[in-house]
Amino acid sequence: MIRKILIALVSSVIFCLSLAFLNYTPEIDREPNVQYFSFVSLVMIYLIYATPVYLLLGVPSSLVIDIIKRKIKISNSLFKYVFEVVVYLISGILATFIFLLVLSGGKILLDLTNTRGFFQLGAMASLLYYHIYIISYLVKRQEG
Repeated sequence: MIRKILIALVSSVIFCLSLAFLNYTPEIDREPNVQYFSFVSLVMIYLIYATPVYLLLGVPSSLVIDIIKRKIKISNSLFKYVFEVVVYLISGILATFIFLLVLSGGKILLDLTNTRGFFQLGAMASLLYYHIYIISYLVKRQEG
């Protein structure tokens, strides 16, 4: 459980740094008289939203996925990887839906037309978590 929380925190930081990098406007490209966020401000804003989602929805989702994996024993490594990627994708999209549902007070159900980008971010965030999770086990295996 502690490992999952640490992985969620690391994933959140990497995810938010990546988002900030993609959305940051360098000084040379800025328009006059337009307000821009600094890189650090973008990271902090993204962390405020992403970290609770990783911790409150991502970690429990990962625990449920572990239970599912124990019940469905897959011996083929490639099939196991593909299965886990698909399950993590679904859980990322579902977590994003729950996040948007809570933030909008349920109004998101009335119009889902502008949410595609959020679902893509949720899918990418869950895949980032999953791959850092895999890397953590590879690192531990090499240490021990």
